[in-house]
Amino acid sequence: MPEFCFTACVMHTDMEATGYFECSHDKVNRLQQNIKWSQRGNFLDIPTDCPQRNERMGWTGDAQIFASTAVYIYNSAMFFTKWLRDVKADQTAKWGVPRVVPNIFGDADPPAAWSDAATIVPWALYEAYGDRRILVDQYDSMKGWVEYMRLKAGDTNLWQCGHQYADWLALDGPGTDQYFIASAYYAFSTGIVAKTAKLLGYKDDAKFYTKLQKDIVKAFQNEYITKTGRVFTETQTACILALHFDLLQPELRPRVLKSLIANFAKRKDHLCTGFVGTPYLCHTLSENGCHELAGKIFLQEDYPSWLYPVNMGATTIWERWNSLQPDGNFASAGMNSFNHYAYGSIGSWMYQKLGGLQIIEPGYKKSRIAPMPIAGITHVKTGVNTMYGKLSCEWNIENGKINIEITVPANTSAVVKLPGKKEELTVGSGTYRYNYKYKDLV
Repeated sequence: MPEFCFTACVMHTDMEATGYFECSHDKVNRLQQNIKWSQRGNFLDIPTDCPQRNERMGWTGDAQIFASTAVYIYNSAMFFTKWLRDVKADQTAKWGVPRVVPNIFGDADPPAAWSDAATIVPWALYEAYGDRRILVDQYDSMKGWVEYMRLKAGDTNLWQCGHQYADWLALDGPGTDQYFIASAYYAFSTGIVAKTAKLLGYKDDAKFYTKLQKDIVKAFQNEYITKTGRVFTETQTACILALHFDLLQPELRPRVLKSLIANFAKRKDHLCTGFVGTPYLCHTLSENGCHELAGKIFLQEDYPSWLYPVNMGATTIWERWNSLQPDGNFASAGMNSFNHYAYGSIGSWMYQKLGGLQIIEPGYKKSRIAPMPIAGITHVKTGVNTMYGKLSCEWNIENGKINIEITVPANTSAVVKLPGKKEELTVGSGTYRYNYKYKDLV
């Protein structure tokens, strides 16, 4: 691994800041700072769920949800590498990956989405830093987790047993079916292991897990998707997972997207997702032709929304969408954290979609720069220090024109997709500026 990856200490005070995000919307800037401060407050040797109450445990679900955001804000390579070794050390064939690492609860059924940290976090590190060693080190753990789920699923290829957290703290009770979520993650993690095996040259495993993933998807479709494209329990999270995890027949995607849009419309373009659906919500909309709707949901200021806590004076990310209610009372006097980074997972969308900084080849050897403006924000400035240097994009819209400046690091290339343009450009390292007519967004 290049020296860059080893500069971060496990303590937050020495973690190197690698990314920045600024925009014309003051409350979004406050949200970005809140995400950053919650990461600083919780990345203390282990990724704690909260630093301020008598819990402070390394919940695996929170870590996997936030990992793709964490690697933008701070150099998280060494921090997560150390913790993933803890994950592997506490993992067993009988009980799988614990929901909390270090495992202070003892033997218990592991829940989907939480224990999937064993596959999702290593892959996020590999994509961000381009070092295959994290996959080599964690491969047995990654494969072992999928094997645990395969044992539970049996010949059905569906994980439909055991204790699950489902879409934790979602607002649409009774919410998304717990085994729908478990089977969706089974398919997702199996796909990651298949890609990892291929990358590392484990041909037999690559062939086996590629086929297994296809079998899981087929079983999922037979169980949870009707022939006309209706999703079992058409919650926001169910539709999001089906779309984002690519669990649908191509011809049925429009129907499921339509159902998702209708769900938001019933709630006046507000989210009601919990820990499982929230990380993928805006990504799913933006990647399926609904970026304008993603922007509306993102900029909502009343409950439930990302900016509601900002309006209530939050300086970190809350565990609940309404940890503090408008009248000043707690939503819950028990389990209620005011420094809990899970919903800060929106950060990856801010960097990737609003800022336009995306990975094509691991470590940003090849990147995609595709900023996507939204109504309500006229200026975005963002960047990340990659293994090769700073990758950045800044844009502003004024008087019917858009100005864009991008910087591509040395020894890398980028595919550039400019807002409002159909064509894509491939460029090498350097700084590029663009200025052209563009619609003013209200």
